Formats: sequence, C-alpha cells, structure tokens
Amino acid sequence: MSSPLDLDQATMQRLGRTVADHVAAHLAGLRQQRLFKSISRAEAAALIPSAPPASGRDFADLMGFLTERVFAHHTPEPHPGFLAYVQCCPTFPAVLGDWLATGYNFFGGAWKVASGPAMLEVTVLEWFRQWIGMPAGTGGLLTSGGSTANLMALVAARHRAVGEDPSRLARLVVYSSTQGHSSVTRAAWIAGIPRSQVRAIAVDDQFRLRPDLLRQQIQVDRDAGLLPLAVVASAGTTNTGATDPLPALAALCQAEQLWFHIDAAYGGFAALAPEGLAALEGLGLADSVTLDPHKWLYVPFECGSLLVRDPRHLFEAFHILPDYMRDLSGSSGEINFADYGEQLSRYSRALKVWLSVSYFGVDALREAIAASLERALLVERLVREQPDLELLSAARLGICCFRVRPSGTADPARLDQLNQRVLEHINGTGNFFLSTTRIADALALRVCSCGWRTTDDDIRRLVAEVAAAGAA
Repeated sequence: MSSPLDLDQATMQRLGRTVADHVAAHLAGLRQQRLFKSISRAEAAALIPSAPPASGRDFADLMGFLTERVFAHHTPEPHPGFLAYVQCCPTFPAVLGDWLATGYNFFGGAWKVASGPAMLEVTVLEWFRQWIGMPAGTGGLLTSGGSTANLMALVAARHRAVGEDPSRLARLVVYSSTQGHSSVTRAAWIAGIPRSQVRAIAVDDQFRLRPDLLRQQIQVDRDAGLLPLAVVASAGTTNTGATDPLPALAALCQAEQLWFHIDAAYGGFAALAPEGLAALEGLGLADSVTLDPHKWLYVPFECGSLLVRDPRHLFEAFHILPDYMRDLSGSSGEINFADYGEQLSRYSRALKVWLSVSYFGVDALREAIAASLERALLVERLVREQPDLELLSAARLGICCFRVRPSGTADPARLDQLNQRVLEHINGTGNFFLSTTRIADALALRVCSCGWRTTDDDIRRLVAEVAAAGAA
C-alpha cells in the first residue's frame, strides 16, 4: 500500500497550479497593495492556532487561511514603493528556480549525488568571478547570505593564520570601519575573536575607511602583542552605499601580510553596470569577497556567496571526512561544497541564479542595475531642488540619505523628531516604505532604490510627499 503522504500526479499538479496562480496574482498586483502591514504579537497569536491539527484539512481551505491570516500581515519587499533597508526583489524565473530546487530536493553538499546541480554552482560562481575581476582559480560557494559568507571568510583567515593554536586565537584582531556591517563583529566573535578586538576605524567625509588610521591602529596592536588578522572593507555600505578605498587597502594588507576581505554583499553586483564598476575599483584585489545574489541579482532569499582567491584555504578550514561520508569523497576536479563551508545539508541555490540570468540575459540585468543607480541620483537631484530638504549623504550605489529641514530650524532634537514623524506619515500611507539611519549624528531618511519595479515617477512622488509631510 502506498503511503498516505504520497499524492498522485493529478493532485500534485492541481495543488501546484493553485500555488503558482496565487503567487502570480500577488506579484502582478503588487502596486495596488498596501505596502506596510504589521500587527502585534498578541494579534498574530489570536489569528494562528498554536496546536497542530490531528487531522488534515482541504488545501483550498488552508490557502484561504494563509491568505487571510498570514499573507495579509507582511510588508511585501518586491513592491515598487519598498525603498527601505536593502530590498529583495526577485524575478519570477528566479522564484521558479527556487521551486525546482526544493521540488527536486537536490543534496548540494556532495558531487556524486548531485553532479549536475554542483556543476551549475561552479558555473554561476565563475560568472561572479569574471564580473568582479578576480583571477582564474578563484573558487567558493553559495551561502545563506552575506552574514554567513563573512563568517566563513574570517574562519578561513583565522585557520590560515593560527591553525588550531588556541593561545594565538585570543590575540587576533579584525579591522573594519565605523560604517562596516554588523555581521562583521558577529562573524569575528563566532570565529573566536573577542569583540573588543574588532576595530571600527574612523571614516572620511565620504564615509570610507581611512587607510592612514588603519595603519596606525595595526601598529598599536602589534606593539601591544596582538596579532592583526584581517581587514574587512566595504563595497557598498548599508548606511550610505560608500565603498572603501579598495586599492589602497589591498596594498596595505599585502604589506602587513593581512587577509583582505571585501564585504560586497550589497554593492558587488553593481559591477555589472559601467557606473557601478567604476565605483568598485579594486574589488578583484581581495583575498575573499562576499556577494549577495538575493540583493542586486534579483533572486529570492536565501542566496549569498563567498569567493576566495585561493579556495584551498576554505577546504583546509572546513573539510572533515567522517566514515559515513567516505563513499561520497570527491575525485580529482569534483567539488563537494560541504567541504568548503559550515553546511553539510544544503540545497541547490545555484538553480534560481542560473535560471533567472539565463532567462533574461546579462544585458537585461545590467540595464536594471544601471537604472537603480540612476534613481538614487534622481533622489539627490530632487532633494537639492527642495529648499526644506537637506542632503546628508550623496547618492552612492543606489542609496541616498536626506532629511526634512525647514528654514530656520536648527535644533537637532527637534529635527530628529520632525523626521521621525515624517517617516511614520510616509509609511502610514501604505504607498511607500522608508527606513532611517544616522548620518553625522542626524536622523536621516534613507532611500535604497535597488528594486527593479520602482520607477522614476515613484521617486518623484516620494520626494514630493516627504516635502509636503515636512511642511504640514
């Protein structure tokens, strides 16, 4: 007898079409949806029973439940008005690639059981390598996101520097900037490096790490008996889109014999557009680079990646071969991605990347990224034209920060309160979703224009609404 969990083909097709139709309708109608939707924990708990059902329910009934009680209470990132944080705006072919990967349920850890999907991962990583200008022989893997990629880079750097010596581990130091991503500190202490030894180096007036101050701090730490390990530069900071002076930092790391890691999770794929490539000069000089396809390559969560100039450092840091895996050990040229990172059980993230890029072609993606860069420049121009708006950070890699500042208003606390009210008003309309950050200790309205659904008209409307809300 077949298992009750085994559905016949006709049933699977019917259920699959239901889901596909639902997702397609959702995506096609994004512009008509209210954007910011949230409820409290108590309200959410009242909508969703805590006890699991003993008996099954009809699928149509389940879809109705999800639509009314779950899907109705989220902020849809692919919405054209989503300009907060860093948007994940996947293409539909990328969504289908994710579905195919989970439907086939490939085991992406070992070549012998999924050689086709493994070769697909090798292929897309080679695309990435070429796009950012790293040398032939560079390798790596796809990850759950940039945070994991940053962690694995620091583990590889640590292993190369001190191996298994715990007495030296506690003396390691990692350097980033005051604008570096929070995942760098988290990655360092997970890798065994004390939080107190993650240095946040000051930045210049363009929010870029200052090499002169970095060099001084390295010497201070060496004089104190510490072991400088790695510099983590940013190629597109989350706050402002700033890119650190990568060529200068690469030269410094070479001279000091430090691992040079670039966190390009946000900005790296801007290298596909000519304007972005110019802003990312030196990206290919790194020992390792983090990239996030689920940001500017338009695939669904979760999809990050790590490229390492010498992938043997990853293998040496992560390879473990238990008896129960010996049958799957790779032959010459075969890559077991489980040997290059922290995950043994991993699915095929490459499929959604490959399917989307192959369906649209690189030229279409390049045009979409270039348009994103231009929209941030449009924000900057419009802000400069408004007498009661103040630019706090010029447009860089799709990000622009500004605030409402009415003529004659100078008190910092009042300006922060005003801009917080403007934010709440804009988000409350349901048409746009913005976030804030702090620039030179001022509360800033931050626009990140990386979603491909957003238009220039959306940007014009947003800036006009912000100006009007500030004057009200």
